[in-house]
Amino acid sequence: MLKFLSRLKRAPRQEIVDARRVYQKVMQQSRNPIFYGPGLAQDSYDGRMEVLCLHLGLINTALRDRGEMAATLGQAIYDVMVSDFDVALREEGLSDTGVSRRIKPLVEMFYERARTYANILDESGVDSTSFIHAIEKHIVSEIDVEKKTSLDIGAYAENFMKNLQACSLGDIAQAVFEFPKV
Repeated sequence: MLKFLSRLKRAPRQEIVDARRVYQKVMQQSRNPIFYGPGLAQDSYDGRMEVLCLHLGLINTALRDRGEMAATLGQAIYDVMVSDFDVALREEGLSDTGVSRRIKPLVEMFYERARTYANILDESGVDSTSFIHAIEKHIVSEIDVEKKTSLDIGAYAENFMKNLQACSLGDIAQAVFEFPKV
């Protein structure tokens, strides 16, 4: 009987496997303490979401215009992200209605950031000051803007986008892209 039931369980689709790989790598990088502190992202739930959305938004932008397989991978990364949000919120003890109420603003924030970064990149390119200012506007808290830090988050994002643009779709799917040195 168990042998029969094991046959019913399907292996996950390849794009989901790839998306989990990409998401885990991005999640690990987004937790790097170098992103948090005075003059950087706040070390809070919101600050961590901003850093995660920055990385995922840039990957999403890098996948645009690369064809159907890239669009499928982008959707799978989104699905994995939403699933991770769901699990995290349930672990906090939220009910079904509480989870759906909390996920919606997170998803809206992700899309708003991704759209902003993509639009600026389309208009001005990765080397533009408007790209760097947009990133700093969303991530760096207003209180800390004037403080100098060891990490220039705008330059970091600019270099990360350049790294992604130089990668093939396969490199992104296999999560062999490089994060800039910090």
